[in-house]
Amino acid sequence: MTKSRKIFALIAVSLIYVGHCAAKTMSTEQAAQARKQIVAQAKQYIGCPYQSGAIGPDAFDCSGLIFTVFRESAGVQMPRSVKAIYSRAKIIKLEEAEPGDLVFFKTNGDGSISHLGIYIGKNQFIHAASDGGNTGVIVSSLKEKYYQNTFAAVGRAVPSGRGEKEDVADKPDDEIVSEEDIPDSESPDGNEDAIVLGDSEATSKRWQDNIIFDATLFCDWNFFDTARFMLNWRGISLETNARYAAWKLQPGVGTIFRYNHGTRNFQIPIVLSLTFNDYVKVYAGPVINFGNPSLPGRDETVRGSVFPGIFGFSFQTPKIKAGKASLTFVQDISYTVYNDCDGAALAFYKSAGSGIALSTGFRVTLPLSAFL
Repeated sequence: MTKSRKIFALIAVSLIYVGHCAAKTMSTEQAAQARKQIVAQAKQYIGCPYQSGAIGPDAFDCSGLIFTVFRESAGVQMPRSVKAIYSRAKIIKLEEAEPGDLVFFKTNGDGSISHLGIYIGKNQFIHAASDGGNTGVIVSSLKEKYYQNTFAAVGRAVPSGRGEKEDVADKPDDEIVSEEDIPDSESPDGNEDAIVLGDSEATSKRWQDNIIFDATLFCDWNFFDTARFMLNWRGISLETNARYAAWKLQPGVGTIFRYNHGTRNFQIPIVLSLTFNDYVKVYAGPVINFGNPSLPGRDETVRGSVFPGIFGFSFQTPKIKAGKASLTFVQDISYTVYNDCDGAALAFYKSAGSGIALSTGFRVTLPLSAFL
């Protein structure tokens, strides 16, 4: 790295650090001014179109709007993704929200934080909407049924601009957009009569959204057995799973109902799982075997192992939304343990040929709140 590049890198890192620390070193007066600037800057972008991955000035996605507004108006360097912004923000109660705070939503149906906007007071917020009656940078209300149902939390990235004894009712309303400026069609169902969730109600809804159920129908296959290399059908399986989606590593428990055509027996694995970033899952657990399994491609009886039973991993594509449900394409690779009839371990080629299976299928996902 040349000397000029080193200097540039040092300056860039310093600017990011200063932006990161700015919110922590503001006085109350500075924070109040920063909040006014944030709201004013956000209003300037109303009407800009939505574009995935865009950070302006002509188009934005939801996190790109926050990234640009906070940087340009208050010199605060925000992360670039919704989840990273949520992780950085200090979560506060809805009744404590001030103009310039952030509002977060769970719009994907899988319990994860997926959308955000800038709160501007009186239950209104500015955000970059990707679908619905209106898209682009718009003003919406938390009273709309859609945003009431998907509301997750209020986050604070800039210190409070209120004095300790200052009452909310005493705050000026110059940041507020008139209710008449909000189109009726901004929420998918156009219903603005719903009451905004209180803090206890929002907390209740959050835990319901964090319990995620899914069911996956698989076709099992392989490209070899214990005798030869060839594409062969290994059976069909139905996997059901429940996981807790509030953590980065999402723990879960599930059951698989599998007819293994390769070994000609029926199996019920009971598995514990960890899901990473909603796309990759690893799992392991015991297996209940029914029938007398035999080696694929050979007329040789083996014994199914209960424990150790099965372990594997799967990965899925981004979700296709269908109301509260979502549909994904899933590819799974698993290894099921088989032993010789006397309990001894099988030879490697027999173990691999009987135990390794590739599973391709479709997964339907629903949060617990969809059933309540």
